[in-house]
Amino acid sequence: MTTQATTSVMTTPSRRPRAGRAMVRALVAGLALPLALTACTVSDPDGDGATVVGQSGQSGQPAAADGASAAADGAPGTRRNPVLAGTTVKIGDWQVALGLTNLNANDQVAAENQFNAPPATGRQFVLVPVQVTYTGTESGTAWVNLSIKFYGAGGNTFGGGPNDSCGVVPHDLIELGEMFPGANGSGNECVSVPADQVAGGAWIVEESFALDDNRVFFALK
Repeated sequence: MTTQATTSVMTTPSRRPRAGRAMVRALVAGLALPLALTACTVSDPDGDGATVVGQSGQSGQPAAADGASAAADGAPGTRRNPVLAGTTVKIGDWQVALGLTNLNANDQVAAENQFNAPPATGRQFVLVPVQVTYTGTESGTAWVNLSIKFYGAGGNTFGGGPNDSCGVVPHDLIELGEMFPGANGSGNECVSVPADQVAGGAWIVEESFALDDNRVFFALK
């Protein structure tokens, strides 16, 4: 009598889109709400201006408009005068720089995972590389401590809605783990945005748990 041995082959399935990604961020925002409601400092929703730390030079331009234009538009980092791509600014315990935005990352996102769904009709995926350095005294996690959303040309913001997710994003910022003083890392942030709101838009970056609103507006290029 002979016994036949069977061999099982384990395969690693492709990652399915993280349906809970937006849910996790929404939960984090919900936990921050009680802190925000107790805040005693009220800041301008257009931003109070950025503390510029450095400039990568990738855009070949100054951090923001200067001279008479800056006076008219407001301080660098505000809604009317966003800092340019490659500018490093201080936001709470972080130094943050956004690179050049890919205004239509549909193909890039589709290539990342076979289960990624295309953007909803009339929308497109907008992706930006984010560079962060933790400058605090304890530790932090970038995707938890920082809120990043897209400010559309029509005045709407996108990033936390049920239709705003891109699915599995290449080199996702959410993959960065806990960081200690002096640590740096990078990752991509992606948002599904109505196509007619992309051109002329900007990014808003702010602390998730801040008691005052220290938001900074970043230009797309």
